[in-house]
Amino acid sequence: MYLTKIDLQLQNRGIRRALGDCQQLHRMVTGLFGVDRESGKILYRVRQQHGQPSVYLYSESPVLRERLLPGMALAGERNLSSWLAQMGENQLWRFDLLVSPAKKVAQEGAKNSRRRILRTEEERLDWLRRKAEQNGFELVSCQELESGCQTGTHAVEQGGKMRMDSYHYQGVLRICHAEQFRSAVRNGIGPGKAYGLGMLLLNRTA
Repeated sequence: MYLTKIDLQLQNRGIRRALGDCQQLHRMVTGLFGVDRESGKILYRVRQQHGQPSVYLYSESPVLRERLLPGMALAGERNLSSWLAQMGENQLWRFDLLVSPAKKVAQEGAKNSRRRILRTEEERLDWLRRKAEQNGFELVSCQELESGCQTGTHAVEQGGKMRMDSYHYQGVLRICHAEQFRSAVRNGIGPGKAYGLGMLLLNRTA
């Protein structure tokens, strides 16, 4: 697995459009690999530092550098194989996570259920604790920070305009089952992974 950082140049019109439309951003990111997101185990997250937006990526293979678009600058790349292998039970890690805590609700007269965001902080933290248990770790501490949303436009036959609410969490986790946890790092947590959600950013505690 690889970690890649790409700086995004806001003076480029295509970059600005992608940052304002999560569907365009999804296409832009997956286009760097030549495979679909699930096949490439691609997770990503946009973060801003001092007004500079960057996209961080986990992927099974390196970015195809010849596919970098105008307005993209490769800022770093690292093979995480040994980092993953060293993860073990009872280790403590600081985490940073953007997710969409939601539940599926049946719609009258519709074949498919619809996801609805959980409305209270207590419900959302309970959701995150359940996801932690399912993915081989437990929350030692956790703070809910700002909320936001991803908006974009599908093709009309796929529903047209889209919106996905998100919440930002930081804290400390403890690994309970190393293999399950490694899978969570590779595959992400919760819905919206195609749109920049679910990527576990990690730092080992001292």
